[in-house]
Amino acid sequence: MIMFQVRFIPAVIIPWLHIASSFATTSFHRLPRLTTSSSSFLHRLPQDRIVLEAIPTSHAHDNKLHLLTFDLDDTIFPIGPVVADANVAQLRSLIGLGYENAANEEIVAASKQIRTELREAGSAITYTDLRKQSIRREIERVTGLSDGAVVHDSVIEAVFDAWLMERHASADRNLYPHASKALQMIREEHPGAAIGAITNGRGNPLEMPSVKEYFDFCISGEDDGIFPRRKPDSRIYQAAVSKYNELRGGSMMQYGESIHLNWIHVGDDLANDVGASVACGAKSIWLQMEAEGDQSTKQVPGWSTATQEELEKRAVMDEMAREYVSAQIASLDELPGAILKVLTL
Repeated sequence: MIMFQVRFIPAVIIPWLHIASSFATTSFHRLPRLTTSSSSFLHRLPQDRIVLEAIPTSHAHDNKLHLLTFDLDDTIFPIGPVVADANVAQLRSLIGLGYENAANEEIVAASKQIRTELREAGSAITYTDLRKQSIRREIERVTGLSDGAVVHDSVIEAVFDAWLMERHASADRNLYPHASKALQMIREEHPGAAIGAITNGRGNPLEMPSVKEYFDFCISGEDDGIFPRRKPDSRIYQAAVSKYNELRGGSMMQYGESIHLNWIHVGDDLANDVGASVACGAKSIWLQMEAEGDQSTKQVPGWSTATQEELEKRAVMDEMAREYVSAQIASLDELPGAILKVLTL
């Protein structure tokens, strides 16, 4: 049985804002003690803020990597072409089922309308259910079904499965350069480490032949017991640490306590990956592709259902998470070296 020693350490306050069905509220019961640096950080916060748990600054006494976790979208593969390919498969499936006038643009419009309706009702929805409901509305639009008519669930499932299967296949085809090689090298250099994925969506490296051998688990914001507490909520990161503990044969830990665990999280998103993982005890490696420019200048994809208000709040969160970057890389071939560097911090 693996046992972890417990330590409380200095904390800061980070403004993880609640946005229905997009970002989840994280709150804790006590206001943590502030260090000098974190006090100055406090003065820069907006008024509507949420107190987060202590942010660990010390890890295991050795330099051995215990847990390495990855974001997926725009971290090991580019999400734009992957979703584009999946949408093509979705439309092909609809046409094959006889819905010749179906259009992906209409499905995107339906998803945005559904998000608006749910936001007004104060409800959340998984990305899976959002897509399935959008597919249903598109079939109803194409066929002119009345309110009393019903689209059979098996039809919706068939179209969604076509979309999801191609999402995995396209992600595997579109892996970033050096992804497989970097993972192989990390496995060789850190044979005892557990490697997992933490994603808000439906990506899963265990469904990707090129990299599945390198991953031990995948935690999704769609999973039972996690939704709707997706990134940047702490719950999804707690689940990853619990999974690590389970894989290593340890007893379940009580979260809210920092542990002697050398854990590094890799991701492209400052708020969801850097700030949120550090708040839960990890050290962070920020992947900022040179070709993509700074995160603040990235264009919002056409299929995104995020509102302008959500985007503005996320921009604030991103900027405030910058100071918690342990290492920054521009390509995955830099990752093995960055891990070794971070382990010495």
